Amino acid sequence: MRISGFLKVLACLLAADAPAQSDTHTAIGFADTLLFNDSLRYNAFGYDGPAPLFVQAWFPVEDPATTQKLTFHQLRDRRLEQPLKGVYHELLVRMDSAFIEYDLRYPIGGDEPIDYAPFTEQQVKDSLFVLPTRANRIPFPDRIDRPVIVYHHGSQGFSDENVAMAENFASRGFVFLSCNFHWPLEGRPYGTPLEWKPDRHSIRIMLRFARNLNAGDKVFYIGHSWGAQEGWCTLHERGLADAFVSLETTMEWKTDTAEVRDKWPDMLEAITTHSYPMPILLVADSDGEPPYPLFAGVRGDLRYLDPKRPFGHESYTSAYLLRVAGDGRFPVPDATELWQQNTVYLALFGEMIDFLRIRSGMPAFLPQQREDDPFHRFPVSSPTSPTKR
Repeated sequence: MRISGFLKVLACLLAADAPAQSDTHTAIGFADTLLFNDSLRYNAFGYDGPAPLFVQAWFPVEDPATTQKLTFHQLRDRRLEQPLKGVYHELLVRMDSAFIEYDLRYPIGGDEPIDYAPFTEQQVKDSLFVLPTRANRIPFPDRIDRPVIVYHHGSQGFSDENVAMAENFASRGFVFLSCNFHWPLEGRPYGTPLEWKPDRHSIRIMLRFARNLNAGDKVFYIGHSWGAQEGWCTLHERGLADAFVSLETTMEWKTDTAEVRDKWPDMLEAITTHSYPMPILLVADSDGEPPYPLFAGVRGDLRYLDPKRPFGHESYTSAYLLRVAGDGRFPVPDATELWQQNTVYLALFGEMIDFLRIRSGMPAFLPQQREDDPFHRFPVSSPTSPTKR
């Protein structure tokens, strides 16, 4: 199947950047669990209680499973009783709609929908979701002595929007946790918050779950877009995370403080009044070079990456790049552009894995100086250099 080749290309390209003897890949386990945010009440679709967090977990396993690899659709299978079963069903309906709207409907740089005839958009989605991932369903251990990553999706995003990132981190010894930070609401657009303020408590719950899971190992946070904004609003609290990867908040290229105060008041307040106790990797395609004006005064250990090639806002998620797996089976008019985006995605993963490996006490994979560096950096030295550890 084409997706198997697609994911093998991801793995091979990533491995090509790393010394073969040190880049030990493990098998990937997958499990789900359920947590609750007692500080946030959710009342919809027959449920009334603390907001449920439907957690997905990818993790390294020593012995490869003999069962068949999970499909993308099967990553969403879970056993629930009513009324949570109904809530989860409604959440999946909205996740599917978001995937179609943001990851299938439009070509890169285009405003006109892709003509998938003779197929419908739903059929295209279904054809992608039955393709295999690299993970096997395995019971989730009560404890796992590995560094843990908590991933926060963007506005109108979803928990499994970055399966390739999750699997590649897991294959290199990390636990990768993700969950819904949206809940389905009757008669309201997907992404409407339960409360119009940062949901710090859901982040705390996920990070404390991660901390209890590995009993003292490192815990990291990666957020994309709104998920990155929520990180800036929360991670100034000591003890929550040991490093933070901020993937394009969309404030990076802003210079008008009045506009930012109007659109992102909570984040602006956070970065101008708090200090951050952990190293932060700040990534954005600003069409310029870092540092970024509004982040210049942030009190913390910041380092910046800005792709030299154009990199779209949705391209930080592998769900957006998944469409290229259907090339040859349904129309993919921008296949070349998608593969170019994938190249930057891979390069970024290499940077993130090194950034977090070093904070976990492990050696870096990438060379510290490269003539073909795909990123503008600030400070100019590599973020994996000894002076930045």
